[in-house]
Amino acid sequence: MIRKFLLLTALATAMAFAQAQPAVTQDQPEGTQPEDAAAQPEAVQSETDPTWNVSIHPISLVVFTALGLKSLYVDVERATSAHTSITVRPNLVYFNSDYYEVDEDESFGALVLGITGGFRYYLNPGHRGLYLEAQLQYAHSAISYDDDEKFGSASSNGFGPYVLAGWKFVNGRLSLTVDAGVGYNIISTSTDGESKSHAEKDTELFTASGFSTDMNMTLGIAF
Repeated sequence: MIRKFLLLTALATAMAFAQAQPAVTQDQPEGTQPEDAAAQPEAVQSETDPTWNVSIHPISLVVFTALGLKSLYVDVERATSAHTSITVRPNLVYFNSDYYEVDEDESFGALVLGITGGFRYYLNPGHRGLYLEAQLQYAHSAISYDDDEKFGSASSNGFGPYVLAGWKFVNGRLSLTVDAGVGYNIISTSTDGESKSHAEKDTELFTASGFSTDMNMTLGIAF
């Protein structure tokens, strides 16, 4: 599954949008161009446009921290042309029973590791404004219980394509991005242990296959 994810991501990032070349009329002397063609130059990546954009998810960071979850979401965007870019988003979420009030003979822990690869197309050159993005998301999650000398665990692997629409604001080197979209998750779950029914029940809360939504707000630096 991971190989398929990496292959599809590589194919998506290899896509290019050809730019139309201005035509030269027969009446125009050789070696010159019409004035209207000169007034509307072909869109290319400007040397002053940022090539990289690195962002965090501030809302998720604050909310997850308040709930006792240790999380890290980072978006890395790399421009490939005046209208296109590729994105990579690694993410990590972890929590355990140390933060919550549970019996002394009970303990639990959970870990989610994921990575998302995307291909983004901006309607305007310069990597700002309205954009459309195709993504492939992969995540591995694991949860374990230890209750009265009984142990249970569950893990899952999920993969799914997503399509999003968003808007990117750029002010100097600061950037703000908001987007939302839909996708389909294909998830497999395995359980083990005497208390596996508890772990399986909780794991199903965030490992259900089917359609899902995705919403993001990121704050970053462009350079």
